[in-house]
Amino acid sequence: MRNGRIRSTLLTALVCCSAAVLAAQSWDAASKAHGWAKQDKDDSFTFFDPGSRSLFTWMRDGGVLGSVPLGKLEDPPDRWVMDPRNSAWVAHGTTLSQIDRTGRVTTNVKLPAEAGDISWDAKGFTISFRTREPYLEKRDYKGSVLWFFGTKPNREDNPSGQYRRTTVVEDSGNLLMADGSSLNLSIIDGNTGRKLTETNLRLASGQAAPALEGVAIERGSLAIWPGKSVVFAAVKASQIPAALRADLQGLALARIDLPQSRLEFLPTGLDEGHLLVGVLDTDAIFSSPKGGLMLVKIK
Repeated sequence: MRNGRIRSTLLTALVCCSAAVLAAQSWDAASKAHGWAKQDKDDSFTFFDPGSRSLFTWMRDGGVLGSVPLGKLEDPPDRWVMDPRNSAWVAHGTTLSQIDRTGRVTTNVKLPAEAGDISWDAKGFTISFRTREPYLEKRDYKGSVLWFFGTKPNREDNPSGQYRRTTVVEDSGNLLMADGSSLNLSIIDGNTGRKLTETNLRLASGQAAPALEGVAIERGSLAIWPGKSVVFAAVKASQIPAALRADLQGLALARIDLPQSRLEFLPTGLDEGHLLVGVLDTDAIFSSPKGGLMLVKIK
């Protein structure tokens, strides 16, 4: 009886393993990617596939590099990052879970609020929380808090006033944060969490960067153009002031040249349902709401 149980357990494990391998082999971001992702330093992306409830790490020239099943999570993932051991740290609701390559949940950490965005470097990952006032935490890849920025929320905070502030790590290692209607970015020291400064962006005409119009609680993604000191921010064309909007429709890109403190708006030809996930060579990469990736030439 005992040997039968062992054989049954091994068979189940092999079947699950084979299913995961087959799913990874059949999954391709170019045609199946959905939702949020963020470009890693090696130009890979990790997407969540709702059908298989798995994270797939994918590279344009290498295909699927690995996968992590999330079937043991009760909630859908909000944001995630892969650690150096290819385990995933997944923020879901107000919980942060570490999940190994087999799908086993190894760590659960209570968070002060829901995650709005997550960015990372070699030392750890920074969570930007959905809160009224900015609040960020940087954790190492063991889950310990290295530093925090802003005002930590409490249970009495009004959940209806939650802002999604997007972030990205620039080439120097500092963190850039978009907040509210301003197109200027806060620059935060990636090692200490201290705010260093804020950009003072101007248009080609010399005019100060305008604020976005309407409600800007949900800011679009930020993406670095590697090695160029240029940041792209996804913005709704309808929120760009009419005097600067021209023929822009749907989703636009705010091109931010950091050394020049220069801002310009670029068309994408995409609707607002697309999400900016990164920049490869001279293409901005977007995930499509219908599944798959869309490429837009940039300058």
